[in-house]
Amino acid sequence: MFAYKDALRTRISFLYRHMIRNAQEKAEKAAAKLKGKEVIEVAFLLTIPGMWKWDYVFSRMQKSKKYHPYIVIYPYSQFKNFSDHEIWETIYRTERFVKSRGFEYIIPCDKEKGKWEDIKKTLNPDIVFFTTPYRDILPQYYVYNFADKLTCYVAYGFVSLSLYALNYQQIATNLYGMYFVETPMHLDFAKKYAASKGANFVVTGYPGTEVYLDKEYKSPDVWETKNAQMKRVIWAPHHTIDGADDVQLSTFLDYYDKMLEIAERYKDKIHFAFKPHQLLKFKLIQLWGEDRTIAYYKQWETMENSQLEEADYKDLFIHSDAILHDCGGFTTEYLFTKKPAMYLMRHENYDDMFNDFGRLSFQQYYKAHNVDDIIWFLEEVVLKGDDPMKASREKFFAQYLAPYNGKMPSENIIEAIENKINNAHIKL
Repeated sequence: MFAYKDALRTRISFLYRHMIRNAQEKAEKAAAKLKGKEVIEVAFLLTIPGMWKWDYVFSRMQKSKKYHPYIVIYPYSQFKNFSDHEIWETIYRTERFVKSRGFEYIIPCDKEKGKWEDIKKTLNPDIVFFTTPYRDILPQYYVYNFADKLTCYVAYGFVSLSLYALNYQQIATNLYGMYFVETPMHLDFAKKYAASKGANFVVTGYPGTEVYLDKEYKSPDVWETKNAQMKRVIWAPHHTIDGADDVQLSTFLDYYDKMLEIAERYKDKIHFAFKPHQLLKFKLIQLWGEDRTIAYYKQWETMENSQLEEADYKDLFIHSDAILHDCGGFTTEYLFTKKPAMYLMRHENYDDMFNDFGRLSFQQYYKAHNVDDIIWFLEEVVLKGDDPMKASREKFFAQYLAPYNGKMPSENIIEAIENKINNAHIKL
């Protein structure tokens, strides 16, 4: 049935359009059912920490008598041939991440029977928030299973790449009742590229960046060095090291050994944080083997002027001095810090790689084509403080990244949900 539904939705266009209209009608009905409900049960589905963007939405709901939010942790990439050991290590890492926030959670698995529960039957949530739109998960956690619930989604990275099919044309992204987007420009992308023509998309601002906008947030210093004389630089390589991905961004295989040499060269001046994409480790194990991969990660964890960061990165960003990366989502997100950033170039031309918004973000970056460019950035911009792009970054922030409608993203999201519930016009 899971495969059959996909065949219907992707190969027969008129039926696909019908299913989208039907999903929108069901979202209206699900919202209408919640009018006047004393307590609304809200499930946030989560696989890996890096995909969690709901901190402020969850916290606002947690403080409200109207909502009962909880997190459901389940396995990521169940069908990508990752070992059971690696899958469960990731689940436990996600559990530690959720615990650190004091959020209520459940891991709905009977390990003795090896069976993952269907939370629609056991918990029956009213609203379901998703963190991944992909189909490489167990069917009971995919959007199909929650057709009669109000379903919500936000991309797990600030959408900067021109991956319109990935971000706006996937089956799930067109079936969610509400897809919250970053800016009016992103809504225009949805209207142009999504099969739903943007009908289920709502501009709210990006909840994953609210921490940078929150003036009351007291960020803990997660950097292991407390030496005020040491600069703090993040290296965040992407996971696309092979040719099987839709987009090729990662420069990891070009720099993995050279970055160790750079860390040694600046051991008295710069503390480095190795912040790999969470899928990079899976890919490296398949390419290098487990022993070599673990040994490489261990080097960054144990060198005197470096640390390994595999969980959340917001506080890492806030207390950093600069970043080196080749990611899509970080391209805009790091600019919220207003600090200098260098993009590690895998290709000569990125004009087609980024969407219109992403190109504006990309223009705020220094570019590295080789190790010499990285050394220049570290010497001149990071250590000497000669940062000619500073004024441009600050102007970009004021024009494009300031809070949408003067409100925090979490405020806009909850307001949009309540408007959906209160204005639902479907008669039950």
